[in-house]
Amino acid sequence: MYTGQSKAIPKSNILIVGDSHPQHSLNPKYFHDAQNISQSAEPYVLTYWKLKKIVQLSMPDTLIVGLAPHNISQFNDLKFSNKRWASEMFSRIYPIEEFSDISDKTDVDFPTFYKVLWKQTAFYPKSNHIPYVGGYENFEYSHITDIEDAVKRHYYLKGKSLGVSDLALEYLDSIVSLTKANDITLIMVSNPVHEQYLNKIPDPIMQKFDELIEVYSDEYLVFDKTRLYYPDSLYLNADHLNESGANRFTLEFIDYLKTIREGD
Repeated sequence: MYTGQSKAIPKSNILIVGDSHPQHSLNPKYFHDAQNISQSAEPYVLTYWKLKKIVQLSMPDTLIVGLAPHNISQFNDLKFSNKRWASEMFSRIYPIEEFSDISDKTDVDFPTFYKVLWKQTAFYPKSNHIPYVGGYENFEYSHITDIEDAVKRHYYLKGKSLGVSDLALEYLDSIVSLTKANDITLIMVSNPVHEQYLNKIPDPIMQKFDELIEVYSDEYLVFDKTRLYYPDSLYLNADHLNESGANRFTLEFIDYLKTIREGD
């Protein structure tokens, strides 16, 4: 249905995927043959759909995926139904969506989706339908004033605490299964978040996150630095690193990988 999709499909040995956390924290220039294709606010459902498409055309050796507490919050389910996020999500996933697999598990705003689809393919037709491919981006400043807003956005809806998303857990597991089926080395990464933000994450979310870290660490490489102290000067905002922070974090991650290889 969509022409020209393969022209910009990433072809690298290392792919970095996820939402704005890996997008802002892992600078691909420090790796050999790596691309960061993360996108802001990307839920695991979308990550899985785009990985299915990418591996059909180009098989990476290694997949680095972001895993942070907010990734398993139910706020991710709202990205297909809440107008705050839905239109943006639909503009990325219309070429690769598999709504039939999730429509019985979460609400999907189909009227908005079809409006987006019409705009992207008919009213303003695109020559390359690969809006699901993102990239590394960052800025060299620190403005930590959004701690309360970030916590409310990630873990609360209309004042009520959101729980753990079964859909997010299912699709994280699907990503893991995809890498195993294709013999791709999987590494999970969580960058530091500001201490004040960290302390406000609801306990059930953190408990499940810690459980996932423990379970996945038994079989895969997990670089969990969620609780690592970084000075304010290395943060872009409450839960994202700025350019200096990303450079430091990326190099620390690469040093960790070297240590693992030397120990093998």
